[in-house]
Amino acid sequence: MEEYVKTGSKAMKDVFLIFVIAFMLLFIYHKPKGFDTIYFTIAFLPLIYIVYYLHVRLFPMGEIQLIILSSFLAEMGLIMIYRVAPDLILKQIAWIFIGFILYFASSYASLHYDFFYKVKYGDYVYLAISFILLFSTFIFGKEIGGSKNWLTFGSVSVQPSEVVKIIYIIYLARYLKDHKTTNDIIKIGAITILIVGILVIEKDLGTALLFYLTTMFMIFVATSSVLYTGVGVAFLGIGGVISYFLFNHVRVRIQAWLNPWMDVPGKTYQIAQSLFAIGAGGFFGTGLGMGHPEYIPVVASDFIFSAISEEFGMLGAVAIILVYFVIMYRGIKVALDAKDEFGALIAIGLTSIFSLQVFTIIGGVIKFIPLTGVTLPFVSYGGSSMVMSFITLGMLNGIAVREDEDVEQYEPQH
Repeated sequence: MEEYVKTGSKAMKDVFLIFVIAFMLLFIYHKPKGFDTIYFTIAFLPLIYIVYYLHVRLFPMGEIQLIILSSFLAEMGLIMIYRVAPDLILKQIAWIFIGFILYFASSYASLHYDFFYKVKYGDYVYLAISFILLFSTFIFGKEIGGSKNWLTFGSVSVQPSEVVKIIYIIYLARYLKDHKTTNDIIKIGAITILIVGILVIEKDLGTALLFYLTTMFMIFVATSSVLYTGVGVAFLGIGGVISYFLFNHVRVRIQAWLNPWMDVPGKTYQIAQSLFAIGAGGFFGTGLGMGHPEYIPVVASDFIFSAISEEFGMLGAVAIILVYFVIMYRGIKVALDAKDEFGALIAIGLTSIFSLQVFTIIGGVIKFIPLTGVTLPFVSYGGSSMVMSFITLGMLNGIAVREDEDVEQYEPQH
């Protein structure tokens, strides 16, 4: 245990050092936007140490790697946000702080995840909450970035679909634990298609894809049926073709993916600038503060990976991807170690939707798949995504602690 803590402490010191060096470079190349920015940025340094030692104290047998890696990614996001949009950095630090708090809260809640299974009429409760949140954007929603999937409260904007991700995963885990017949799978498929349809109408293509693919993964894990997976893939293809002909925004995304040079000043400007930036970075990058990521639209959120690729090069970009791979691995391990099927399904659902989000945004900005507009977890600017990403890892940590053989007080009650 002592060696475990010592290794984690060394890793946090490395995170600390990277942060200090990066901001020293940025202070040299770019004048700070007022002293408030400097003070709040410096305050982030002890914050990550406090979070680490709280984790060791509260969850000695928990997934300490998750908080270390998420802190590193959040740090990289702060570095790039300060680089491309310094006016946003104080808000981002506030969201990270809230995310840390909710990480611990969700960890504690997940120690007793069987509560979510025992909720009376849980299936109807979770679905009702999900649809109320999704439909609320039709009535009260505001269009931001081309998608009408935001609710605004003063100066704060939130995406209800981010909350629905976790609620729907709990619903699927609860339902699939006891219902695995063909009729049950058809019911889940119909509900998922309805949710996907709502999101497509709202022009939130990325989240729609995440819901659909996560459902497919969870059904496969619960049933081990290749048939259901094959049918799911077929419906995905059919739905894509139908969406292409029904919705103009889908056609634009597909056409930009097929030929990003067809209208560089217009429809394909975003993806073209993203590819220019990645190409300019080369293997080693232009150097922090030495590139031109400001030419990329929405660079602080949707295209922050392109900015990292330009200034840190392919080496930096691959390093970020490897960090995500480690998080994915730890999530899968939590699912495999779970003794209860409900806990395992929640863990695999959370890991799937997190992993798919990473794949979707990185694949989109490098033109591997059509651009969808989701955020890069922990790195992109955005409150809803940041907070829900921390909650996702917090739940995985809670399940891991609950299922640890050495922690008898967290053993499932049957």
